[in-house]
Amino acid sequence: MNTRLWAGLAAVTAVGVGSLISWSVEEQERNPTPAAEVAAAAPRQTPTQLRAPAASPWAPGTGVTITKTVPVPGETIQVGQCTVAYSFTADDRGYAVTASHCGMPGDHVWATVDGVNADFSAPVGTFIYSDLYDAASSRLDVGVIEITNPRYVMASPDPLADTVVAESVGELPEVICKFGVTTGETCGEPINSTGVEILADHDGVELRAVAATARVCARAGDSGGPVYADFDGRRVIVGLVSGTRDAGGELACTEPGAGPMTMSYTSMPAIQTVLDRVVPGARFEPRVGVTG
Repeated sequence: MNTRLWAGLAAVTAVGVGSLISWSVEEQERNPTPAAEVAAAAPRQTPTQLRAPAASPWAPGTGVTITKTVPVPGETIQVGQCTVAYSFTADDRGYAVTASHCGMPGDHVWATVDGVNADFSAPVGTFIYSDLYDAASSRLDVGVIEITNPRYVMASPDPLADTVVAESVGELPEVICKFGVTTGETCGEPINSTGVEILADHDGVELRAVAATARVCARAGDSGGPVYADFDGRRVIVGLVSGTRDAGGELACTEPGAGPMTMSYTSMPAIQTVLDRVVPGARFEPRVGVTG
């Protein structure tokens, strides 16, 4: 049952869980993050080593809807939409990676249909970890969803031919891209490989995340989506969308006045440090070729 069918039964109020707008550079300078935290999450400057999960239940770019409670007819609920960077399996269970600010442990995850509506007939997953809200946070915008309904066929435009991730990242190409359920694929040049973004979630809570930046457009709902680059003709996931800072507000990426734009993203090696703690036993297989 999707949100349109629920319209006469339950009022569904959408909030910008997927939107995370970074604060000003001046604010960051007034509240610097210790250099040690930045260095710990920095991409390792080594050749790009490629790996792929043994299985990928949800394609990169899959849209999800998140709620804190199960929808009840006649009640108003808050919903948010985000995008999945990629998925994998560990110990016969499926997991998906998205942005931490998209949800908290225990939140319900539903399939997004047609990029807008949510299928509330049954949840497809549960948030099991959200680093920015964890007491021992690594200040990384990384969230983990356990896939609880693997038989549900998730709708996805599948922007990547297959799921290949960068175990480590060296120098990036001149252009990188992202995919999100709101704006689709947008591309631009990398800016900084490591920095600190001071962010505000949908409740106005200040969050401080270690992130890289690029001149790429992103909007509410794109959070958590895959950031990827072309290495020797192969699209490789190098991170996930975290937030944006731009002068365009809610303008579409292609509209005049939508820029300049800065997208922050969490790098793939930093994501892996979280997964090593939260989901041990994940099976990733080396892919042929090491790119310098």
